[in-house]
Amino acid sequence: MLLFVDVWQKINNGPVCFGARDDRYGAFHVTKTGSVKAMKLVHRSGSVKCHADYPSTFWSCSNVNYYESNTFMTIITNAKGEALLPSSENLKTRSSGEKEFYTLDGVNQRSPELILGNLSRPLNLLKDQQLQIWYGQDWVDSSEDNNSGTTCVDIFAWYV
Repeated sequence: MLLFVDVWQKINNGPVCFGARDDRYGAFHVTKTGSVKAMKLVHRSGSVKCHADYPSTFWSCSNVNYYESNTFMTIITNAKGEALLPSSENLKTRSSGEKEFYTLDGVNQRSPELILGNLSRPLNLLKDQQLQIWYGQDWVDSSEDNNSGTTCVDIFAWYV
């Protein structure tokens, strides 16, 4: 009997770090060509803040006056800065009018893992293709002047 087991495959060589302001995205190059149905970011170190008055998190802004605890600003883009995960149609706007965040159920801003899926439309990735990880406010250049910190992650892909 032959069993097929889907597994997460690490697609970065070293930690990928992204900041919360000043275009400090984390760039990495995909290590394998194929179709990907989801990506998982695993927190390694660091944290980000959207304001000195609010606690740091791994993935987002903890200002509960604007963002719920299941709101995230960690976005994976292509080298042109176009949203891949989540897709742009799944991003939401705040007062700036810019799409900069999304919500996920079952996790919070200090969860050690963040899984971003795109089940209806797998991503076709090429070996050595550059992808970027952005903090939402930094990505859209909105409300980032009081942001701080850096988060470092490992990236895993679920190939179809």
